[in-house]
Amino acid sequence: MDTRPLRLFLALADTLHFGRAGDRCHMSPSAVSRTIRHLEEELGVTLFRRDNRSVSLTPEGRRFQQYAREALPSGTACATPCRRAAACCRAS
Repeated sequence: MDTRPLRLFLALADTLHFGRAGDRCHMSPSAVSRTIRHLEEELGVTLFRRDNRSVSLTPEGRRFQQYAREALPSGTACATPCRRAAACCRAS
């Protein structure tokens, strides 16, 4: 499984800024935004609230942040926690 979306998600969750998350991951802010949108579509939940001036985690985003942090250190076992996180986010 490609862990890049999870790494981008965590960078954005940590910085709450598309530009800084992009700098951290060596991507443009628009590429970060597209990747996060795709992740949200894949999971079926909104992970971030966005407006012109701020970005914040939704409750589902906070839950997914926990799963992403658990999934990334192991690397190989990433798919199962991501599926669990998607189910958890949708169940709420």
